[in-house]
Amino acid sequence: MNRPDKTTQAGAGRASADSDSPATGKLTGAELKCMKALWFEGARTVRDVHQALHPSHPLAYTTVLTVMDRLTRKGFLARTRRGKAHHYLPRCSFEESRSRAVAEVVQTWFDGSAEQLAVFLTGAPAQPVPALSRTNAKAELGPQLNEHLL
Repeated sequence: MNRPDKTTQAGAGRASADSDSPATGKLTGAELKCMKALWFEGARTVRDVHQALHPSHPLAYTTVLTVMDRLTRKGFLARTRRGKAHHYLPRCSFEESRSRAVAEVVQTWFDGSAEQLAVFLTGAPAQPVPALSRTNAKAELGPQLNEHLL
């Protein structure tokens, strides 16, 4: 029985705020391993990803299948049915995903200050991040932030 190819993308039928960056949410360790197999190893099917991961990360085939299904629902992968197998393609690049993850770390752990992250990474003595009330933060940082961004 020949079925037409179907493409499944997470969020189909839902409006997306940013069509260029469809992926949402964080990547777990297993999800990142599968994405790296797709980005760098040229894997396209669950079997390809399973084989690419097996030498260093022996996961069960069904685990890889579940992870890739989750990645499709989160918007990181597009899935196309070809014959009996699904073929997967990343919907975002490695660079985009890494930038988003670093931005989240900066926002969460360094109160949005890339400078504080740099201080932390270089091992320099840490400067406390100023605690501003939410109502005054914009007014107090407005000119400094504008000067920094311009």
